Amino acid sequence: MDSEDSRDRELVARLRRLEAGGAPATPGFDYDQMLERHAADVARARRGRMAARGAAVALLVALVGASAWRLDERIATPVAAVEPPATPAPALQPRIVRADTWLAVAALEDHIAGLDDALNYARISGGTAEVARLERTRAELLASYTQLRYAERVSATF
Repeated sequence: MDSEDSRDRELVARLRRLEAGGAPATPGFDYDQMLERHAADVARARRGRMAARGAAVALLVALVGASAWRLDERIATPVAAVEPPATPAPALQPRIVRADTWLAVAALEDHIAGLDDALNYARISGGTAEVARLERTRAELLASYTQLRYAERVSATF
């Protein structure tokens, strides 16, 4: 009881000191300045949106221009107007190149992980035929995965 009274007295004393020593706090700006700041923020956001739209339009124009330029390259001349060349032309290089084996390894790993999940679910639910089918599929994928890793190691050493 005595400690509560002393805490209350200390609190009252601190509040009186705070009240006596503090001058009334004035805000840094008034309502009109707040409206001006809001209008400036809205204008800044509008400028940002306009800049983003301009960049998007410029990118779109560049992509359309590049696509049109590529289409011009693909237009073939009529067959009747082309004379056979005297020397055989070199074979054209394909435009599509093979991706790194890393992508195939990652896809196989993901597929094996998905099969593991399906296999666990099938074991829990008790489907013996489904479990056997999933285990065969998993064994085939693991064999492919092993062959792919072996080929990757062989190609890395040469």
